[in-house]
Amino acid sequence: MPPYPPELELRVPTDQLFLELNAWLGLARACAHSARVQTILLALQTDLQWIAQRPPGRSDHSSFPAERVDWLDETRETLERDLHARGSSELPGDTVSGAILDLASIVARRLGDHLRSEAPMDPTARGYLDRLPGLLFTLARCEEAQANPPR
Repeated sequence: MPPYPPELELRVPTDQLFLELNAWLGLARACAHSARVQTILLALQTDLQWIAQRPPGRSDHSSFPAERVDWLDETRETLERDLHARGSSELPGDTVSGAILDLASIVARRLGDHLRSEAPMDPTARGYLDRLPGLLFTLARCEEAQANPPR
């Protein structure tokens, strides 16, 4: 017999993944070279707090704002256009902040995969979490491009 009731066993890993992802984002923000990346990371941390406080299956009437998903998509597209114009490396590790963001991207993907196996959640929040790893990967490339300008 498990040490916790089944409903708690599902919540513990999810809470831990949210905490781990938020910690990686905080560390990336503290190490970031770019004020723009710092601002984006703070917004992502705020959004994650909102989602984490409304666990899957919770029946309150506040749903995750669709504007936040639009913001995430637009931010990624803008950053990718800027990177394309500058040219950038796709290998992790050129900067500490870029490497941290690559790790955060992996944790974000793991969180999304884990949440798919849990109770139904707000589809807008799920869409946000599905797109988040891509934005984090792009932010990592931005940090590396910021530290290594084109020659």
